[in-house]
Amino acid sequence: MVETTDQYMANLETEEQRKWTMIFVSFMRENYPDFEEKISYQIPTFKFGKQYIAFSNAKTHFSVHTLDFELVLEMKNRLPHAKFGKGCVKVKFADEDAIPELFKFCREVVVRNPI
Repeated sequence: MVETTDQYMANLETEEQRKWTMIFVSFMRENYPDFEEKISYQIPTFKFGKQYIAFSNAKTHFSVHTLDFELVLEMKNRLPHAKFGKGCVKVKFADEDAIPELFKFCREVVVRNPI
């Protein structure tokens, strides 16, 4: 069973999955070192207050999860090629142009949900 984010990344199947996860885990660790980092529902999760930002991988895409459902809806205009769940934004690995917008998304989740 995976117990740490680093174990999660080491167990990923593809280089794309590792690359995207490392990019976002590094982003969160550098910008929000006080957030609780843990594995929740088998994925890397950064908790703050009653909110979280989590990351998962599928065969062809990377997902960012949050409880800020309104912000997820707003992302539909900003990332037209992405797919969406109630609390997640799913971006194909090939869409590397989405990375800066997803960083902005993470920052907005934090700003909109103060501890």
